[in-house]
Amino acid sequence: MAAKKASVAWDYVVPVKMPKDLKGIEPGKLPDSLLRSIKTGGKLHWRAADAWNAMVAKAAADGLELKPTSSGDLYRSYESQLAGFKQRYVLEPVAGTSTKTFEGKTWYLKKGMAMLATPGKSMHNLGIAVDVHSAGEPKRLNWLIANVKDFGFSWEVVPSEPWHLRLVTGDSPTPAVEAFTSGQPAPAAAPAPAVEVAAEEKPAAAKPEAKPEVKKVLSLGDKGPRVKLLQEKLAAQGVYAGAPNGEYDDRCARAVLAFKTKNNLKKDGVAGQQVQELLGMM
Repeated sequence: MAAKKASVAWDYVVPVKMPKDLKGIEPGKLPDSLLRSIKTGGKLHWRAADAWNAMVAKAAADGLELKPTSSGDLYRSYESQLAGFKQRYVLEPVAGTSTKTFEGKTWYLKKGMAMLATPGKSMHNLGIAVDVHSAGEPKRLNWLIANVKDFGFSWEVVPSEPWHLRLVTGDSPTPAVEAFTSGQPAPAAAPAPAVEVAAEEKPAAAKPEAKPEVKKVLSLGDKGPRVKLLQEKLAAQGVYAGAPNGEYDDRCARAVLAFKTKNNLKKDGVAGQQVQELLGMM
């Protein structure tokens, strides 16, 4: 007997209508002409980018920040999906874990790792999915409940993935998105359904802090927290050994070279913007 699905206020899951220009395009290999950069880093299919930017603007007008969990949680190339998949799944059997079939083989999820779609099977590979940062936070979740439909988004997995949204309206943008792209204010959303959570204090208004400029190229001789973050990300990929020290030395450069080789990038020890995006640093 099938288990009863949990009832949640955000149980809004509808089928995806694909934009026509994705027909015949291999997932994870979208041409740049179909992609649009997002201010927080990363890219989306241009239809999804319009809808996401419109929703972000409405959230900001309502005093709420919406952003993706990382630049890698927007459009993902086939290579980046493959790298993430092989980071989480192994061919050696792991007792009591879930499995996926890829390239005719059974892959086992590592203990403590979150599941990930096989390369070419994720909505992220089509550029129409966004993972929302802190989506389960009560105020943000309530706002999403009230607004995702107005901007053409829907959840995909309920209730375990409140952060994962995908565009479902294809080539028919909603009135709110059309209003945004034509320079008009988006219509007001309906009141948010209540989610049962503990009461929280309303934070005092604060001036937005200026964000430091992110260095787009890291190379030998660089030092600091950005380099240390790079080393930590490389260690998670299994190509950097030892404790991260924040110094871009020969060991760090070799790790970058190994990562770039694995992802079919230019074979050198420089961590440019593409490397940092694949590692979720931008």
